[in-house]
Amino acid sequence: MSVFHSWIHRLARWLEIATAIPLIVAGGGMVVVVLAGVVFRYVINDPLMWSEALARYLMVWIGLVGAAITLRHGEHIRINTIRQRLPRLLRLIGDLAVALAIAGFLWVMTVEGWSAAWRGANQSASSLGISMLWPLLAVPVAGALMLVQHLLRTLLLLTGGLPDDGHAAEPGGLS
Repeated sequence: MSVFHSWIHRLARWLEIATAIPLIVAGGGMVVVVLAGVVFRYVINDPLMWSEALARYLMVWIGLVGAAITLRHGEHIRINTIRQRLPRLLRLIGDLAVALAIAGFLWVMTVEGWSAAWRGANQSASSLGISMLWPLLAVPVAGALMLVQHLLRTLLLLTGGLPDDGHAAEPGGLS
């Protein structure tokens, strides 16, 4: 593996870890919030009015931002039936066309997500008493993280740093 490919793999792995740690914390926080909501509602008989909204917003953050990790590993749904039957050059051209379309979508998701988040900054999540900016920021943050991971994968694809099936292979056999 070339130094360039190794560097790209390390950068993608570092970004994955930097993404995963807050997601793990958010997941643990969501479990605690849901359990507290259940205990307060059914045991103490004094429901926490904010627990359902907070758990929902945490789940949205986990789902959207977690998609960047899935993208890094090439685990999103795809149909390979036609792709596998194409000659190598046409397969590469098709992969590049798909990569450009995905990058375009992620760019729009990021830009429009920022715009929507800032428009929502003046709205309030009434049960939590916070600006809607915070829940809405999940869209542009996820879009930006996915875009970076996608660009790194595309670089590896174009330079031969990924196997022909498109799945990420870590240096040393880890994935």
